[in-house]
Amino acid sequence: MSDTTTHLGLPYLLAAQAQKHVTHNEALRLLDAMVQLSVLDRTRTAPPGSSADGNRHLVASGATGLWAGWDLNVAFWVDGAWLRLVPRTGWLVWVAAEELFLVWNGSAWEVVGEPRDVSDAVFSLVNDADPTKKATFSLAGINAGTTRSFTLPNTSSELAILAGTQTFSGNKTFSGTLTASGTVTVSAASASIGTATTTATYGMGTGATTTGATKTVNIGTGGASGSTTVVNIGSATAGAGGTTVINTPTVTFANAVTQVGMPQANLTAQLLGLGGATADSYNRLSVNTPAVLLNNAGASIEATVNKAAPANDAAFAFKTGFSARALIGLLGNDDFSFKVSPDGSAFFDAIRIDRTNGQVELPQPTVLPGLNAAPTPPPAGKASVYARSRAGAPWIDVMRPSGRDFPLQPHFGGKRPPTALVA
Repeated sequence: MSDTTTHLGLPYLLAAQAQKHVTHNEALRLLDAMVQLSVLDRTRTAPPGSSADGNRHLVASGATGLWAGWDLNVAFWVDGAWLRLVPRTGWLVWVAAEELFLVWNGSAWEVVGEPRDVSDAVFSLVNDADPTKKATFSLAGINAGTTRSFTLPNTSSELAILAGTQTFSGNKTFSGTLTASGTVTVSAASASIGTATTTATYGMGTGATTTGATKTVNIGTGGASGSTTVVNIGSATAGAGGTTVINTPTVTFANAVTQVGMPQANLTAQLLGLGGATADSYNRLSVNTPAVLLNNAGASIEATVNKAAPANDAAFAFKTGFSARALIGLLGNDDFSFKVSPDGSAFFDAIRIDRTNGQVELPQPTVLPGLNAAPTPPPAGKASVYARSRAGAPWIDVMRPSGRDFPLQPHFGGKRPPTALVA
């Protein structure tokens, strides 16, 4: 027969034992320590500096000092000494510091009431008012070997199957981050995304697109024939500022776009092609059009062609098949001139106008067609010089405002005195 009890290890009173009260008192002391077992804490690895008689602690792993080797045992302070209680399988202990029960499973203390695996076939929720209303959970759709965690929000709300198809009825407010990897459809007549009144950032289609993949972000694309779609970007409130930044390399307006109105806009662009023309780094403004209209805004109008230095050109080029035939402007200097070309390579000076005095220079001989009759007299104070056919030969004539004309050839003779032209 053993000297101690089977479960608690309490000492038996032996038949020939002397001082049986000692053994009896030892058994009572152990019963007092183990029955309704309660410890102060379970985090200590060494005894506290001072302790009240009867205090008990669940020794943490790595015990030292007087508790060395007592890992996960109960340390009982009684009669000025520490007594070790070795737990048996099934012991329950209350941890006062944490207000929870632990149970010894033979090798470790486990929290009583912690989540346990329960078959989804037997777990269900029953409505308290109407037990016929039940909710069950099926885990059949979860991949093998996968654990899914679900956290209930700190609010009263509806559970949403966000990984599948979910219909939200009524108003829903998302105050954090809403990430949708599938299709989100809002069918309400009015819906708002991003209503913060403080500094905020909202993203749509902001995920990094995989190389070779195409991402499409559609806004207002569901219009039917005869309908009107209005897409507003930015605040229309007077005095509210803002910036709209488009980073995509290509922005295309479809054929259905027939008008873009910007009555107060200051438009800045690097290249501009109109009428189907394509601008490039040299021809930054390119236009395909049968006509160009520059109209006044109520008074005068001025078009400016400015060059950087006198040696540069400020020119208008007239071309055939993109081969120049005539140039006008400030060509290589600051005098106004006309040049022509038969092939776009060789150029001939036709007219030069001195910028300092307005004098006109004709670098090439001037050809005047012979007129069969005198022209209309010029205004007062002016004279007309023209070619007049006389006896089948052209003559240079001068017409006065009075209507009188005379040929210049006789006055170009070598010995005749010059004849003054009197209007």
